[in-house]
Parts: sequence; C-alpha cells; structure tokens
Amino acid sequence: MTAKKIKSVKDFGGSGNVIILLHGFLSSSKYWNHLQPSLTDEGYRVIAIDLLGFGNAPKPRYSTYSYQEHIAHLDVVFEQLKLDKPFILIGHSMGALLATRYAVLHPDRVSSLALLHPPLYKDIEETRKSLRQTGRLYRFLLDSKYRHFGWALIKTFAFYHIAKHSQISRERSMKNVIEVSEIFGDLEKVETKTLLLMGLKDRPEYNVNIKTAQLSNSVKVITKNVSHHSPAKKPLIIQKTILDFISQ
Repeated sequence: MTAKKIKSVKDFGGSGNVIILLHGFLSSSKYWNHLQPSLTDEGYRVIAIDLLGFGNAPKPRYSTYSYQEHIAHLDVVFEQLKLDKPFILIGHSMGALLATRYAVLHPDRVSSLALLHPPLYKDIEETRKSLRQTGRLYRFLLDSKYRHFGWALIKTFAFYHIAKHSQISRERSMKNVIEVSEIFGDLEKVETKTLLLMGLKDRPEYNVNIKTAQLSNSVKVITKNVSHHSPAKKPLIIQKTILDFISQ
C-alpha cells in the first residue's frame, strides 16, 4: 500500500531519509504545512500522520484514546508504510509525548527524535490548574457543558482542519494522554538521540519543570525565543534547529 492510499497519512514526497511528523492536541497533519516545505527542500521524504481520532484518522467510538491505543495506531500506520530503515521522528505538543513513548518502545526504529514544545506538567493537578488558568474560549471548548455548540461553530466557520476530530477523541486524549503524561519517565529512559525544544514563550511551568527533570544522556535541551506554535509561526527557525541537531 502506498502512503498516498493510507487515510491517516499525508506524504509530502521526497526521496531521501524519512521524517515522520506527529501533530499535537486539537490538530491534524495539516498543522505541518508551514514547516514541511523547508524539510522537503533539504532532500528529506516528509510524512505527516494524523493521530488516532484526529484529522482523517479513524475515530473509534469505544477507544479510550490512551497512550497504548495511540501507539497501536502508529504501529499500524508504520506497518502500512513499510519503511525499511530507521526514521527521524518529530512530534509537537501531545505528538511529542507520543513520539517519546514510541522511541522508548521501539529504539531500533527511530534514528533521531525531535520533541517540539511537549506539555511538561509535573502531575495531573498542575495540568488541571494550568487549564483553568488558560483563555476563556479554550476553557469553554474543553470543559463547558455547552462545548458541543462551540465546536460546531468552529467546524462551520473556521479552522476546520484543526477541529476535525470527535468529542470523544478530544476529551479522552486529554484525559488519558495529556493529564496522565509520563513524559519525564520516558525522557529518563529514552536511548535515541533526542532534541527537546523549549520556547521562552511556552507555559512557564514547562521551563520550570525541565530544570529539575532527570534526563537521559541522549537528550539535548535547546531553548529558543519562540511560542508553543513555533512550527507554524517560525518554521525556518525550527527547521534549522532540527537539521543542525540531526547533523551533529
């Protein structure tokens, strides 16, 4: 099966080493449209994957959308892609959480790992506190009893590709991946050469928590003067940072 026929995959082409892109929460493979051209231009074959429950990926009603089920979805997609050698894996936000776990489970399949702005909460209480302090619209969309109407409006009028997911996938991925993140344990165990990109404009908790984290010797932390959505807003900075790291 070619990548173009796999529903969860967007293959941007290229014939060089493979880069796999995993988007974040409330997003889809289209999130990478700004960063992808600069990677393809450098000769890489770039493939973006829709996470389980998002974009064009399956949205099973009875899934728990846990770490385990998200990783199982990636396993199926990679099997369909039939990649014959290790690839570079890049994840943004929630995609970075899943990318780290995948590299821990399958170190032989990932040659380099780039984690862009993963949510670095120390525990579930800090995660929920941060959510309560975030913008009113975001809180409404995630936690209000009227959230169904808010998402319906967004899907009708704007950002459809970002909002292309189900209520179940949205709420269960938040509960069973982000809120129970095991990112610090995974960063302590990962053997793959890893770039952890932080932004000075990320949530303050992230930059505080990384300073006391126990990290594997394979992890290199780089901080840039960028925001959480730097792959979309500052793609050339991110491309250079990633490729400089890969070439080291």
